[in-house]
Amino acid sequence: MGSRATVLPGTFLKVTLGATSKVLGAGNWTSSGATRKTIESSEFGDEIDVFVFGTADGGSVTLTDVNYDPTDAQQQSFVDACEDGVELDNGVTSGPRFWINSTSYFSIGTSGKLLMTKAGGVKAQRNGLCKTDFEMRVSGAFMYLT
Repeated sequence: MGSRATVLPGTFLKVTLGATSKVLGAGNWTSSGATRKTIESSEFGDEIDVFVFGTADGGSVTLTDVNYDPTDAQQQSFVDACEDGVELDNGVTSGPRFWINSTSYFSIGTSGKLLMTKAGGVKAQRNGLCKTDFEMRVSGAFMYLT
């Protein structure tokens, strides 16, 4: 019998600022992953384009359909970071962590920052809960699993 992939049930997922300050209401988070750019470096006589590696785009992290809670300090921290142009790092007490199980999480690399590019919106339904979304741009380092 072949090996099976390790499954990651959503019951252990969460988003925190630092180790324990949970962002209340978070239900979905997505990391787009990195994209390595290429630069065309062909010259006269080449019949097929030649490429070399260029810089990388660290991607983005998105939290969607978060239960909106205007009293949650962590949600407000995200809104403040967007409004004030504050870069989020991987600080032990305040850096965003995107958990995949009870012990491992993704965070920005040491020299990187997460730039909050979207926060503060509210989606409301007559027969539903108010929701909000947050979008972050990865800058200066890749996201790493710790």
